[in-house]
Amino acid sequence: MVYLTKKEAERLTKELSTNKNKQIKDIIKKLKSPEKRRVYVTSKTDISRLLKRAFKEKRKVKIRYYSPHNDENTIRIVDIYKIYNGVITAFCNLREDERNFVIDRINSVTILDEKYTVPKNWSPESIILDK
Repeated sequence: MVYLTKKEAERLTKELSTNKNKQIKDIIKKLKSPEKRRVYVTSKTDISRLLKRAFKEKRKVKIRYYSPHNDENTIRIVDIYKIYNGVITAFCNLREDERNFVIDRINSVTILDEKYTVPKNWSPESIILDK
């Protein structure tokens, strides 16, 4: 990840603001908007409630997820496709693939402004079957 100084970001924003590309315009809009302070929930009840809300509203979430296999926490941005039996099936933006996440292993979560859509041909079985 690249970090810019405030001066560098302002210069870049100024240079790119004349661009006609819609995606570039959206990025510039985000850069110009005041930074929002994200609220992370950490209690299991609040995590479950927020995940359900994000799924209902089709909004991305940022989670800190514990993997016992690696014995480490990772930050993931996910699009929730299904919630069932204490597990979410989601598209993981880090791995660029579908993954199952055990809700009890999610240490914190925040809801993001970005929306997503579940692919039309997606079915819950697609995560189980070999691709």
